[in-house]
This record gives sequence, C-alpha cells and structure tokens, in this order.
Amino acid sequence: MSKDEVIRKSLVSGLAEWVSLHDVVWWGTRGTINPRTKQVVLDVLHSVYSEGLLVPGELGETGFEDWAPPLETWVIRSEMALDALEWRPMGEGFWLRLTPRGVTLAHQYEAEGEDLAE
Repeated sequence: MSKDEVIRKSLVSGLAEWVSLHDVVWWGTRGTINPRTKQVVLDVLHSVYSEGLLVPGELGETGFEDWAPPLETWVIRSEMALDALEWRPMGEGFWLRLTPRGVTLAHQYEAEGEDLAE
C-alpha cells in the first residue's frame, strides 16, 4: 500500500476512534517488515505529523495525552517505540488522534468513498 493510501486509511479510521499504531504498521507493511516497508511507515508518520493531521500520544488517566512538542522529535520517538516493539505493536505502543485539520481531510476522504476494508 502506498504512503498516501495509508494516510487516507489512517485519517478515515480516526473519525471513529483513536488510530492504533498497529493499524498504521499493518497498512504500511502488510506484515512484511523490511527496510522498505519500515520507511513507508516512517514516511507516513512524518507526513501526518508535519502536515498537522495526526498527533501521537498515550492513553493515560485523563484520556488521550498528546506527546510534548517539538514535533520534530516525534518521528524519532516513533521509530524508537517501533524498534522496541520489534515493529509488531499488536495493540501496544502509542496511539494517534486526529487534529481539526485531520478531521476535515478525513471527512473529505470519507465523502470520496474511502474504503477501510482490508
């Protein structure tokens, strides 16, 4: 799946709930973890962070707790988290939430008929 397809799926799925790291990795790798597919996932994360579409965070006592800025460190932190999970989050790791800009774009993709089926 291309980077843009993973971004579209991530945004549309974020309309229903927070986006699971597991889903982003699955859509980007389809279970084949290698340098190329890892780079797809990292490129997706870089794009959604830098374009202000999704924010990473943890599920904490107060609900979704955004990672602290600066966002320039988020891709590095994301890669470190993925490495620690051996690129198999299986429901573990950080989550992603839509920003207002991400919600607007997700609704646009949904209206265009984005299909979340595997």
